[in-house]
Amino acid sequence: MNAQETALLFDNTPNVCYIGSMNMSRALQDAIRKDGRSQGQIADAAGVDRGALSRFLRDQRSVTLDSADRLLGALKLDCRLVKRTKGGGK
Repeated sequence: MNAQETALLFDNTPNVCYIGSMNMSRALQDAIRKDGRSQGQIADAAGVDRGALSRFLRDQRSVTLDSADRLLGALKLDCRLVKRTKGGGK
């Protein structure tokens, strides 16, 4: 994924996380990494276990939809589903 695609996925002006050519987990991981706060600060703000967040970021586990929603809230992002223009994907 190039920088232009990343800019399209994470438009912080309206605080929206766009899921396009990447899967939701990868988009959430990228948003967490780009936030600027530590994993612990984000986990605490979201009410998510720090170890669980760390494992998620290392692709050792997934997060529930409830946890993803809380993480998006802590990141001040909304997630909108958009119809894919082509292809499938995971």
